[in-house]
Amino acid sequence: MKLILFDGECHICDSFVQFILNRDKENQFLFTSLQSEAGEFIQKKYRVPDNIDSVLFIDGDKVYIKSDAALNVLQKLTFPWKMLKAGKILPYFIRDALYDFIARNRHKWFGKKQACRLPTAQERKKFIETIDDLKKQKPHV
Repeated sequence: MKLILFDGECHICDSFVQFILNRDKENQFLFTSLQSEAGEFIQKKYRVPDNIDSVLFIDGDKVYIKSDAALNVLQKLTFPWKMLKAGKILPYFIRDALYDFIARNRHKWFGKKQACRLPTAQERKKFIETIDDLKKQKPHV
């Protein structure tokens, strides 16, 4: 399972989710917000520190955070987006410092989302809200 966890109140995170939804031609990603029941369960299961409020990417048993999460998601897309993986040339501490700077200021710069665009019926199948939804996707959770 390829699961993207995102901050449901963040404009940048929402834009990232919309970007992926529009380019996931192989229908490989599922999504849940960090604030959802499923998101909180996944964070505990994978022992994600409480102070992490970044995008997370679960790919099988691997957990990616911050810039590694975004770059690994982009790598799974088709050309030309997978080429953005070249960002891994930069050492992670530089990438994550930039990521953290933007993350710290995102609500100040862009505000918090009060509501998200309603997903289409097809897109709705890709969003997980509850632990039951999660179990339907991966029965051994």
